[in-house]
Amino acid sequence: MAAAGRPRSRELCGRLLLAVALAAAPAGRAAAGNEAAENTAAEYEVKAAFLFNFARFVEWPPGAFASPTAPIGVCVLGEDPFGDALNRVVAGKTLGDRSLAVRRGKKVKELGGCEIIFVSSSEHERVPEILQELGKAPVLTVGESADFAAEGGDVQFTLEDNHVRFLVNVDATERAGLKVSSKLLTLAHVVHDDPRRKS
Repeated sequence: MAAAGRPRSRELCGRLLLAVALAAAPAGRAAAGNEAAENTAAEYEVKAAFLFNFARFVEWPPGAFASPTAPIGVCVLGEDPFGDALNRVVAGKTLGDRSLAVRRGKKVKELGGCEIIFVSSSEHERVPEILQELGKAPVLTVGESADFAAEGGDVQFTLEDNHVRFLVNVDATERAGLKVSSKLLTLAHVVHDDPRRKS
């Protein structure tokens, strides 16, 4: 059984790398042409692909879902920078018996039933409040504001040489009861809580 699992893991890791590589390609072209709007759109195509693939490589604790076939909620908190990219990326996709459902809201309480919450940069001043409100809920929080991971967010997008990278705060994912695949962690920059952060 374990031997069968390893090729499957390699296949999934390969799919993640392929999705990211394909999504990243337009970003490079747009940057070279100094077309800011296209560059931004391409960046969020990449981030949308990452969000979908995060769902492949994160295991939620028992009871996190309402039922064995309940969809995986991929949600945006605050101003939505994705346009229709996120909807297009997850359209028709399933993970096991679960489909993926995109939702949007301005407040945490509007996003009950979300397994992944992307915290928009429009909410950067409220990040500590948002994370405190979520507490230890089994939710993968993903943000792009500076110090998102250090403040206790699970995953933080960064831009390096016009490529989207990401940090994973393993202290935060452990608090939320989430198991992040080692395959995903090998692609991430692993970080911990800022020791100055108040509990």
